[in-house]
Amino acid sequence: MNPDKKIIKAPSWFVRVMTPMLARLVAREMVKKYPGLGADEIIARMRAESNPTDEAGRRMLDAVALRLPARPAPEAKPDAAISWRSPSSLALIAANLLPLYGVLVFGWPVFPLLLLFWLENVVVGTFNALRMLLADPADLALWASKLFMVPFFCFHYGMFTAIHGSFVVSLFGGKAYGRLDRGFVPVEGAMRAIADFDLGPALAVLAGSHAFSFLWNYLIRGEFRRASPIELMGQPYKRVVVLHVAIILGGAITMALDSPVWALVFLIALKIGFDLWAHLKEHARPVS
Repeated sequence: MNPDKKIIKAPSWFVRVMTPMLARLVAREMVKKYPGLGADEIIARMRAESNPTDEAGRRMLDAVALRLPARPAPEAKPDAAISWRSPSSLALIAANLLPLYGVLVFGWPVFPLLLLFWLENVVVGTFNALRMLLADPADLALWASKLFMVPFFCFHYGMFTAIHGSFVVSLFGGKAYGRLDRGFVPVEGAMRAIADFDLGPALAVLAGSHAFSFLWNYLIRGEFRRASPIELMGQPYKRVVVLHVAIILGGAITMALDSPVWALVFLIALKIGFDLWAHLKEHARPVS
């Protein structure tokens, strides 16, 4: 080795900025290399292989550890697993039962149900934008991509949701609500229907269930540390397409039958089933 050769070290600020991004990549590779191992076991093997002695190396291992999926002890119940009995799942089920009260007590027809489910899509999109924004906040390099992805998602999902809402209002709301909107954004018709059918409390409860899931699963359980904005960007579309194709078809059949109570109850049960399935699938494992 040439003793006169100088070793160029990266500036400390650059190392701090790049550490979270590199840690994300290293964590993914370590999960592939050691399948079935938890974070503590993987970090122990990394320490044995690299044996970091400097502060930068120890900081990198700590950053990797935050981005590795934790595995519960064998004798403990897996808290990381989401089931229908988990707090966020129960909150979702309870919130979806409020429209049933509207059907049985207030005599809601099919239109306010579909409008309420469409309004929930707006709530879902709002919280998904927050998830994208707060994904791995320690990764400063990731913020540059968020400045593009988050506004793009808001615009694209907003257009998609507006067209979907216009379809719901014009097809199921009839002339009484459909004629109130001249553009493709159903603001006037939706606001009139919310007031006429008193949908505010039901919408607030549905929004509260999504807020609880955001706090419980994404922030408290630490999903944000491993979340990918790119994957999060496409997540709401899966829920909207799968759920609302079934809901709109069911709504059309219910409307053709003159909105009998049993058909409305079935429609709500169908929505709860789809919602719970999507919720369990989304939170069954950390977003990678």
